[in-house]
Amino acid sequence: MMDKVFFNGIEIKYKIVKKPIKNLYLEVKDGFVEVRCNGFVPKLRIEKFILKYAGHIIQKLQNKEIFYLFGKKYDKNSMDVKEIFKEKLPPVVLKYVKIYSQKMNVHPSKISFRFNKTRWGSCSAKNALSFNYYLAQLPEDLIEYVVVHELAHIRHKNHSKDFWAEVEKYLPDVTKRRKNLRKFEKLL
Repeated sequence: MMDKVFFNGIEIKYKIVKKPIKNLYLEVKDGFVEVRCNGFVPKLRIEKFILKYAGHIIQKLQNKEIFYLFGKKYDKNSMDVKEIFKEKLPPVVLKYVKIYSQKMNVHPSKISFRFNKTRWGSCSAKNALSFNYYLAQLPEDLIEYVVVHELAHIRHKNHSKDFWAEVEKYLPDVTKRRKNLRKFEKLL
């Protein structure tokens, strides 16, 4: 049986599939949402769960693919998004590496870029920095934060108090930026 919920006047049809599982899962199907959960989950909780992801669901249902570039939304229109990221990200990252490596007096041995599913950037034991092309989706202030974070690892190889003091010295609003970055983790 199909139920429905409304988000900003847009109808979202959904079907509940009961399974012996702990959590709620949803999948956008052709014209509706399938919610998998155990039989004891109240309908109100299911509807709140759907509404939490309503923007994403509606986008999928309307089959309008979008992507983010430096925090702004664009229609995909059959563009090769990975190629756009490869073109647009390096100049922005390199600009911040240049600015902050001078300010911080740390210098990476190498800078590389790759598509990574688990982290925005990394610093090797030999001070080589690697940045994720998916950073191109983030607003520039968060890209700046990731660059400063990785540069600070040249001096401090862990996340000690000294490491965070180093980052905060150059980005006094580091706590706010870290919090904002967590909102984008689903983009990895």
